[in-house]
Amino acid sequence: MENEQLTFIVPAYNAENTLATTLDSIVRQISPSWRIIIVNDGSTDKTEDIAQEYVRKYPRKVRYLYQQNKGLGGARNSGMDLADTAYISFLDSDDWIKADYVKNIVDQIQKCDKEKPEIILTLPEIYDENSKCVQPWYDEPLFHSIFSQDGICTNPQKDKRLYRTDVSQCRKVLQTEFVRRIRFRFHEHVKWEDIAPHFYLMTHCRKCMGVGSTGFYYRKGSEYQITASRGKDRLDLITVYNDLLPYLNKPDRELIYAVMRIMVSFANEGVKLADTEIRRQLVLELHQFFKAVPRSCDRILYRHAKRYLVKSEVRQYYIFLFVIRHRLLLRVFYDYLYRDASEQILKKMIRKFIRK
Repeated sequence: MENEQLTFIVPAYNAENTLATTLDSIVRQISPSWRIIIVNDGSTDKTEDIAQEYVRKYPRKVRYLYQQNKGLGGARNSGMDLADTAYISFLDSDDWIKADYVKNIVDQIQKCDKEKPEIILTLPEIYDENSKCVQPWYDEPLFHSIFSQDGICTNPQKDKRLYRTDVSQCRKVLQTEFVRRIRFRFHEHVKWEDIAPHFYLMTHCRKCMGVGSTGFYYRKGSEYQITASRGKDRLDLITVYNDLLPYLNKPDRELIYAVMRIMVSFANEGVKLADTEIRRQLVLELHQFFKAVPRSCDRILYRHAKRYLVKSEVRQYYIFLFVIRHRLLLRVFYDYLYRDASEQILKKMIRKFIRK
């Protein structure tokens, strides 16, 4: 194997305030077994100057590409095309990795038998910009229930809990040969680009390793994150969900549950956060989408949610699907105050359908 086994693909768009922190976290790794591909996605600030400085300092380790804006997915695609190491990882330009990230990943890969893992899941942590505190990752308990120690490998087709792990692509290390064999690509100019790829990768993977001793720090509360968007970007959910429809026709209830849960959760949150100018259009498009989803998928969602989740979450799923499937009830989602009042009424109506 080449000395550098892992390439970090760092898309950057107007990232002058955070890019140096991201790149420093890589170049200061304990292990030197890394490379970086910086993809400047049409920035208009000093992103290029910062990137070129790292190319000058580390000419053998750092590559730089400028392209017209293609969105985060398009920038990741361009980086994948240039990667020539055994593994790749995505790191957003406002996040950073732990100092032992590369060492821990490479050590576990080298301990593996001849059949190397196709996906490696790490365990990130959340850095809250407002409180300046570090919080556990969203699926930490689930992760530890699957991977009790570093280096454990499993097949997602057999341990289907992996479908329910958080969809973040930055927490995954991907085998380059695997990515190219399955022709993996991201959508260009589409937000929420991590959702559909999660299921595409997991349903193709036959060997997934967990390395919970390391990960990246996810910066929460940044104004540039897609979760901060309230405008037309919210409509990209429909494009993403159309990619998920084929999974709902597969004879795999664990997969259907994982897909339905992520769709309902993101749709519910998307409607809540959308500006009033775009909310009506988003609700109508979600109504049309969920009309195409078989009712049997709703039942699978409810049954599995009762097994895995608390009652309040199950009720939220009931309410959302009950309203979004009935055109006459869509008004519930149009107005913030009207929605809050309506949800209280619907909770009382629906509670009787959920076993106490």
